[in-house]
Amino acid sequence: MIKSRISQIVLSAILVACSFVLVKHAAIERLDFLLYDYFLNLLDNRISDELVVVAIDDSSLQAMGRWPWSRKVHAQMLDRLTELKARVVGFDVLFSEAETTDPVADRIFADAIAHNGLTVLAVAPTNPLPGKHIGEVLPLPMLAESAAALGHVDFEIDSDGLCRSFYLYAGMDDARWPTFTLAMANVAGDPVQLSRDNKTVNRESFSWLRSGRYLIPYDARQGGIETISAYQLLHDDEAAAKVAGRYVLVGSTATGLGDVISTPVSQNHQRMPGVRLNAHVLSGLLAGNLLKEMDQDAHLYLTLVITGLVTFLLSAARFPVSVVLFLVAVIGIPVGAGLTLSTTQIWFAPAASMVPLLIGIPLWGVWLHRHEKSVNRQLSVRMHDQATHHAVTGLPNQYALEEYLRNLTVAGVEQANISALIIIHVKWLNSTGTIIGRSAGNQLLQMIARLLRDVVRSDDIVCHLGGDDFGVLVQGLNDIESADVVAQNLLRIMQQPIVFEETSMFLAPCIGMSIWPDESEDGEALLRDAKIAVFRARMQGSESVCLYSPQIAEEVEQGSQLERALIFALERNEFEVYYQPQVITETGEIFGVEALLRWHNPELGLVYPSAFIPVAEHTGLIRTIGLWVLRTACHQVQQWNSQGLGPIQLAVNLSPLQFSDRNLVDEVRRCLVDSGLKPDYLELEITESAVMQNLTEATNAMRLLKEQGVKLAIDDFGTGYSSLSHLQHFPLDRIKIDQSFTREFQQNENVKEITLTIIEMAKRLKLKVIAEGVETEAQADHLQQYGCDGLQGYYYSHPVPAPELSVILDQGESNQLKP
Repeated sequence: MIKSRISQIVLSAILVACSFVLVKHAAIERLDFLLYDYFLNLLDNRISDELVVVAIDDSSLQAMGRWPWSRKVHAQMLDRLTELKARVVGFDVLFSEAETTDPVADRIFADAIAHNGLTVLAVAPTNPLPGKHIGEVLPLPMLAESAAALGHVDFEIDSDGLCRSFYLYAGMDDARWPTFTLAMANVAGDPVQLSRDNKTVNRESFSWLRSGRYLIPYDARQGGIETISAYQLLHDDEAAAKVAGRYVLVGSTATGLGDVISTPVSQNHQRMPGVRLNAHVLSGLLAGNLLKEMDQDAHLYLTLVITGLVTFLLSAARFPVSVVLFLVAVIGIPVGAGLTLSTTQIWFAPAASMVPLLIGIPLWGVWLHRHEKSVNRQLSVRMHDQATHHAVTGLPNQYALEEYLRNLTVAGVEQANISALIIIHVKWLNSTGTIIGRSAGNQLLQMIARLLRDVVRSDDIVCHLGGDDFGVLVQGLNDIESADVVAQNLLRIMQQPIVFEETSMFLAPCIGMSIWPDESEDGEALLRDAKIAVFRARMQGSESVCLYSPQIAEEVEQGSQLERALIFALERNEFEVYYQPQVITETGEIFGVEALLRWHNPELGLVYPSAFIPVAEHTGLIRTIGLWVLRTACHQVQQWNSQGLGPIQLAVNLSPLQFSDRNLVDEVRRCLVDSGLKPDYLELEITESAVMQNLTEATNAMRLLKEQGVKLAIDDFGTGYSSLSHLQHFPLDRIKIDQSFTREFQQNENVKEITLTIIEMAKRLKLKVIAEGVETEAQADHLQQYGCDGLQGYYYSHPVPAPELSVILDQGESNQLKP
């Protein structure tokens, strides 16, 4: 007990000593700046409506001539302000030198200042040359004598280059000049009562002195300052009338003219003109909401007390209470500083209290962190392997092939040799399809994969692009004829019967081939051209090799019946939305439906999405079609819910093109408003590939959708190439396990392990999990056993039209779906 108490005291003493050292240490200054800037932007500071800025802007310079203007122009502006009865005028312009082109201009301006009687002129320190002392820039004597007051425009620039504070008084050898805006308030007859400490601060070694430091209460809104241009003041009576009875700040906002300063509320790296900076200060003076840093002695005392008390409590508490206390302290200290700032207008810099507490994390926390990193690394390796290899054949998938092709074209293989990409599409004969089931089909795909690996060279790359498409990348060929020999050889081999379970099965292969660098300029084009060629071969309906050429691409583009029909399908009402129920694993109760599109074409018959969606995405029609599906499904689900058949949630797939559409958020909002469907009843499903194409835009789009109250899900999870490090930062609600995992869950241990890993990871991220493709009771039971939240598949129901699902919902007791 005594040793424990001693260790607590020693630990507290060490961390208190660290806080003492760090209170004014530059190492943590940046953290205090960041915290202050964050809380400052949360304050509801509003620019006073008592002030107006007269801006010497680009339009005024263009209309009234280049800078510097004659003092006569300034006199005209001041006479205009006098005529309009401005309450006080402050010129944030330095008039330190006499005008040489017009000797009487200065006198005219001085007379205008005297006539106005409420004019404040600016004083500023000089920027000294190396080896020189700082100086003081004063207005011309005749101007200074006519002015009602002088005020300094010197601001404090922090070490990170931002301006957060100013001094009430400053001057050469004596801080006698009030700040520019304080002088304006005094002249206007609104004296501001502020404490002026006796401490003085040297900007440089002896010379320019400052006292009375305050923090600027910036208005974080953009465009909050009432502004008119100098040209409008002189030529626009309606705009000029705004200055009547108000504080007027005159200064430059033109590009490249006058001082511009970075502030905590500057956006997009834009800097604030000095006149606008003074407007924020003046607004704070008038509103009485200037901010101030806590007194140094009080800050030191409070920092040491907080560090000592929290450290003592942490060392006395046991796991897991100590972890909770640690998190509360690390979060609570800066939050407390922010609340203190908003309620008392006093800033307590919290970094000196926070940083030492981080040292108090127990050693087991370090070990736990390393352990978590190790687990995440292993999961990432597994998911990456799954993302780059086909689940059935184990061959590299299309994503991996794209990487190979990028490396091929970037490396720049010598032009003396060519490379050929051969895509083989296996057309399963009808007789074959009636003999084998899904499991046997997977075994046949594995046999084809082994066959291709055996017949190609060791350095050739064999890929499984998905479904019945395989790819072979052959490099180092001498000419196109050599590539054709390889393709023809593969065609003959694939035409040979495959013996499966003592039965000979025949395949009808079609082969498309593209050549680099002959017709295809890069890896992306090489893959695209090969796909066009194999599509042409499939259209021909014969077992052949099709070599890509521009003519073939043109024929495919112009002659595709599917594409032509798709263009008019929507306006001819050929589309229909089917709905597949989603059930709660534990009860079998329907909690939602997924909207699935079907196309009934008079000539082509029923066309499934796998056939026409790629064409729709290629032509861009997917945006219009997808919006129609979303609108139709929202209305239908709202109808079911309003009829008392719910509550039913709606899941709708978004294609990558839809997800990247800038109008997506507005379209979703309109669909919800028009249908009356509550936002939390809509779940948008996004593929991993759509998210990973552009992480920044994807994250922003998901954030905007979440702000509408819409739920988000990752569809077909595990088949793409997202990483765990990115996934945990996405605002998701649900993960959908791809049906390929569901089907292989019981037979393939690797697939089972990956599936369980996905479920475990989702639980740790507090995400719901639904498995699609459930076809058997055993699959449903296993997924329920391992914690899957929802199920979807033929075991419960095929996708059905809305009328059929209405019957199911109407007949079901509490929407419980029994296979």
